[in-house]
Amino acid sequence: MADKEYIIYTDGACSGNPGPGGWGAVIMHGGSVQEISGKADETTNQRMELQAAVEALRTVPPGSRVKLHSDSAYLVNCFNQGWMKRWLRNGWRNSKGNQVENQDLWKQLLELSETNTVEWIKVKGHSSDQLNQRCDQLASEAIQPDKNSSSREENTPPGIEYRESLGKNRGRKTKRLGLLTGGGDCPGLNAVIRAVVKGAENKYNIESVGFNNGFKGLVENDAALLEDLAVSGILNRGGTILGTSNRDNPFDFKPGGSDYLETGEDRSADAVENLNKWDIDGLVVIGGDGSLLLAHRFSELGVPIIGIPKTIDNDLPATDLTFGFDSAVTTATEAIDKIHTTAESHHRVMVVEVMGRHAGWIALQAGMAGGGDIILIPELPFEYSYIVAKIMERRQRGKKFSIIVVAEGAFPAGEEPIYQQKGDVKRLGGIGLLVSREIEKRTNMESRATVLGHLQRGGSPTAFDRVLATRFGVKAVDLFQNGRFNEMVCLRGNQVESVALDQAVKGTKRVDPDSEQVLTALAVGTSFGHPL
Repeated sequence: MADKEYIIYTDGACSGNPGPGGWGAVIMHGGSVQEISGKADETTNQRMELQAAVEALRTVPPGSRVKLHSDSAYLVNCFNQGWMKRWLRNGWRNSKGNQVENQDLWKQLLELSETNTVEWIKVKGHSSDQLNQRCDQLASEAIQPDKNSSSREENTPPGIEYRESLGKNRGRKTKRLGLLTGGGDCPGLNAVIRAVVKGAENKYNIESVGFNNGFKGLVENDAALLEDLAVSGILNRGGTILGTSNRDNPFDFKPGGSDYLETGEDRSADAVENLNKWDIDGLVVIGGDGSLLLAHRFSELGVPIIGIPKTIDNDLPATDLTFGFDSAVTTATEAIDKIHTTAESHHRVMVVEVMGRHAGWIALQAGMAGGGDIILIPELPFEYSYIVAKIMERRQRGKKFSIIVVAEGAFPAGEEPIYQQKGDVKRLGGIGLLVSREIEKRTNMESRATVLGHLQRGGSPTAFDRVLATRFGVKAVDLFQNGRFNEMVCLRGNQVESVALDQAVKGTKRVDPDSEQVLTALAVGTSFGHPL
């Protein structure tokens, strides 16, 4: 059966995407080697990758066993993960309901793969694999034929068959960046991923490798090349296509996730080794204070790091704003708007608990935007007497309801923040219900508590966060290209800048009780449950 066994390498190239493109393939059978290539005047990189595979498989007789090597993760995944058959069942529509592009080639490729036994193998893009490099050269030269190709053919080893004139090598991508999303999710993560991948490709011809599920993927080498198509259509999507985790510390790694006790194993060396396996020239870490602190520890091990600040809490001191914050505030504001109507209808005191950890930024801004009568934040420990006084003062003015917006980290003066215990894990939360019960007892007014929780992390990012995330992503790529590592992207005023990573992870940015925002809220009659 050796006469039916083939080894094929394929690659595609495109200048402009869409623009002039070329494809190339190397087909090995027994002791012979055959090279083929072709070009198109107006095409895309994906189409050239598909064309190379189609033309190569056409050269083998039906019933052959083929090992087809490609550096297109998307192409290989389409077959290995069964995407093609799902598209076929859905009338050649993808998961979003859109028609699959390049259907003519996909259909030919599916038919050719079904008449042969094809094993699809992912090759590391632009690796030291000589056959992969040769395919890249064939595809590149097909775009611009080389005047000196004949002299090259004279020096070619026996067994190579040229189907057409080959040409000039347009050069190779010489850099590769890695990226991961760590910590809690938030709106805008996909927008950043998209900006990094597209910015790297379009501005500098740099490849991007995404590590799945935060630092867990870095430790376990769960990663894949991210091409333009992989980030298409994700700008407005919440969450992260890479997945995330806030329980996987490479320096204290425990299978199944950390229990927040130091009971794991230091797997940081494995993480660094995996970066080397992927030939990563720099790692972009998108995360909050915890993820960026881990990133800083990797920088101390010699890993070139670029940080992008992400948190709905807006509590990182080195940047004026983090993406995700505006979306969380918008979600909380919309919830407060809705609660207003039921509070007014039933003459109730409604308590809305929002996230923010030990900083009151979400409560402050959502409370102001939603017309909260009382705002309780961690920076100003409250007293129930001031809350009751505000509620009763409103009743005397004919306002039979009140809205209280409370940050999850707020607490009464002289006491501690409220935590919910689950095993060895403690999480902030529960202050809203406590305040609601206390107010009902002290005022004899019906009171209800609503905890918004993870609603603030989900959903589509606001226009502001999409733009900010895109700016942050492109800035990170610029830093990477210029060799400026161990820095974090930040917003200063309206300018996107950068700051040293060791400075970015110091401390927590909290609300200043004497700030203009707090004074503005006081000026319109808002109470903070505090003798300001």
